[in-house]
Amino acid sequence: MHYFYESGENHMGFPIKEFIHSINQFETHWHEEIEILMVLKGSINIRVGNQQYTLKEEDLILINRNEIHNTFKTEEDNVLLAIQINTSCFDHCYVNLNKIHIDCKSFQCKKEEQEKFNRIKQRLAKIVWELNKKRKGYQLLIGSEVHLLLVDLINNFNYTLLEDNTLLSFNKETQRLQNIIQYIHQNIEGGITLQDVADSQNISIYYLSHFFKQYMGFSFQEYINYIRLDKAVILLTNTEQKITEIAFTSGFPSTKSLNTCFKEAYNCTPTDYRRKYKNTPNTKKGKIEELRSRTYLDVDRNMALHLLFKYLELPEKNSKDNNPTYTLNEFIEINADDQVKEFLPFWKKLTCFGRASDGLREEFRDQLRELQKDIGFEYVRFHGIFCDDMLIINLNDNGDLVYNWYYVDKLFDFFKEINIKPFVELGFMPSEFGQSDITVFAWKANITLPKYISLWTNLVKEFIKHCINRYGLKEVETWYFEVWNEPDLENVFWIGDKESYYEFFKETAMAVKSISPNLKVGGPSITYQTMIENNWLDEFFKYTITHQVPLDFVSFHIYSESYSSKKYAQDLWVRARKGEDAVSLLNSWKDLKRIYHDKDHTYNTIVSANQKINEFLQEKPEIHITEWNASSYGRNLINDTCFIATFIIYNVLRSTGKTDSLGFWTFTDIIEELKMGISSFHGGFGLINKDGIKKPSYYAYYFLSKLGHTIIDQGEDYIVTKEQDNIQILAYNFAYFDDLFIMGDTSLLTNEIRYLSFEEKPGKNINLQINGLSGNYKQISYELNRENGSAVDEWIKMGAPENMDKDEIQYLKGKSYPKVSIEKKELKNSYTESICVPVHGIVLIVLEKLI
Repeated sequence: MHYFYESGENHMGFPIKEFIHSINQFETHWHEEIEILMVLKGSINIRVGNQQYTLKEEDLILINRNEIHNTFKTEEDNVLLAIQINTSCFDHCYVNLNKIHIDCKSFQCKKEEQEKFNRIKQRLAKIVWELNKKRKGYQLLIGSEVHLLLVDLINNFNYTLLEDNTLLSFNKETQRLQNIIQYIHQNIEGGITLQDVADSQNISIYYLSHFFKQYMGFSFQEYINYIRLDKAVILLTNTEQKITEIAFTSGFPSTKSLNTCFKEAYNCTPTDYRRKYKNTPNTKKGKIEELRSRTYLDVDRNMALHLLFKYLELPEKNSKDNNPTYTLNEFIEINADDQVKEFLPFWKKLTCFGRASDGLREEFRDQLRELQKDIGFEYVRFHGIFCDDMLIINLNDNGDLVYNWYYVDKLFDFFKEINIKPFVELGFMPSEFGQSDITVFAWKANITLPKYISLWTNLVKEFIKHCINRYGLKEVETWYFEVWNEPDLENVFWIGDKESYYEFFKETAMAVKSISPNLKVGGPSITYQTMIENNWLDEFFKYTITHQVPLDFVSFHIYSESYSSKKYAQDLWVRARKGEDAVSLLNSWKDLKRIYHDKDHTYNTIVSANQKINEFLQEKPEIHITEWNASSYGRNLINDTCFIATFIIYNVLRSTGKTDSLGFWTFTDIIEELKMGISSFHGGFGLINKDGIKKPSYYAYYFLSKLGHTIIDQGEDYIVTKEQDNIQILAYNFAYFDDLFIMGDTSLLTNEIRYLSFEEKPGKNINLQINGLSGNYKQISYELNRENGSAVDEWIKMGAPENMDKDEIQYLKGKSYPKVSIEKKELKNSYTESICVPVHGIVLIVLEKLI
């Protein structure tokens, strides 16, 4: 486990800093602030002065100003909360605060004494909550909590007052100690001795030995062993070196010496430690798992703060009052005759689902029929057209290869019936053609290269020929053919390197074009992070140019999560071993641990893609985002909430004119990448849950489908459009994730509490005036928010029942529809309306001109 979060509140005059982090290495430090440590997970060893303690979950300790303390891990992983308080900020109200030495150690007190520690934990929880939410005036709230925390410490715990001369002497000695430690770390690789250090400081060995023991709590040699042990741990878990090599590389004089120190620190041998913490698979498949790229499927979600927040009185699970009570007022005046720009419904170009064989199920078909009836998408993308469950590859009695297109026909005939076209992802590999049996997903999609490329290209050609013979050339020339899925994620969706994919793309594209030059082929269907962070896409473009490979469209995927490669983590370790500046490494580590990108990630990624395309390609191809969602995790409980509806609208309106499609992954919860979700609202990707109940996200698209094709006005939280004489007004209140959720902590997200992981924002009151409208109009108003149209909120009110009967499902289907009101208005050159939009809410008003 590796965990790091820092609130960043360290500007002048602010009383505290907050850290949530893991101790994975031996650390010695001291600071001017008092520090309160609480173990949130696992355990740690800590030495304060001459005393050593082992702290377990929920244990709490206070480290006084300038107390030298050493922290190092036990055999368990750990997560710690550290709150550092700058007592100088309180000199004006408590003069001697900087001289106070407080004794506060929860693990040394009996059960009946724990109430005073619980009050401290409650104060810490409130401080973390306010730092995370950053409500208006949160600095004052935190200042108040810190005052009360200090009052609790002074009134309920023993303390002593240090004399002025003691403080002056201690400051002088800590400066000397700092110089000594710095010299040790700079020269540790060269077999440093006590004499070397004494000479560097112009002091005797005797004085140095006693000085070091007095202030550090252990001897010089013990400290050297801890540093060497720290290096040995890294080598054990990150290299294949033998134990003997590790002993000498770490600076131990022998393997026996390493074993002795290791047993004292970790209660096990180095070999046992490596076996526990290093994954060393023996199978071929295990090796693939070890080598595979880190992806958005592997983001490090956790519940580190769960223990802390149990001391906090959180809002009720169904409370709609988690956000500020005040409302922001906005005044907008526009002219109905204004025409800002054309508004093309690019977002209706594409929707997505899991795999081809899902489209053979009746419950799946019912959902897609309803989606098409209400909204009407143009194309649909999915995985697995060539996977084994489509039963395409067969052998006749003579052992000859025979293609069976029966299930393909059933799927594509259904598409034709409901007026949607296939956006064909050419993949995955039929198991009979693959070089090995390596698969992905619960439904076993083969991700290997073909044994012979001719097997693959012949399959592609015969597939397209069959489609043309059944549906006609002109029809199939309107389809899209995308080559594979996320080949940049090596050993995840592609067993091979990028060069092998470039060649595979060329052969596939040529096979498609050999049937008709007007067929549309493209890719490379890569992830957002690969596109932004390295030259994978650049080299792909260069390859297509050099080898004259057709490229009718460029496709890629965007999710809000961030992930980091193994290589990046390993590079950080190498930089650390080389002694790189600690501040630089800390910033890099925080980047590594960030789980979510910022709220404009979708827009910024699309802009970056356009820039790359303009740089490398003379003729601009179409751009298709063939997977897109706020989360790449099909069990993320935010996926069922009103947040996703506002996320969709915010990003669709921001991305207008920048891409040709924005395919939401997926329209249904009927998807089995991780097997089917058990709960009715399990955080699945879909716009519709597995019972056919529409989520708020469904109505985001429903509202967008009612907008006109001309934009009259557009702002940060609204758009006004026109279609002939009709006017459409769409307003929304988008709140993004809070700091802790962005860092991957899901402690505030549970099955029945789903809205505490967002930034706190006020409601909005938009006062709108549209001039130039006269005559009789019918006004249809739609309201979508937690009270109206949110099936998951209503489900939670019902007690979150599972395995619902037909009546319960039917009830929720009715409650999932937004609030609708209709009235007639006679307008005389002006329309005015006050639109109230709560957080995570959307309001759509349609003005239909009557004859």
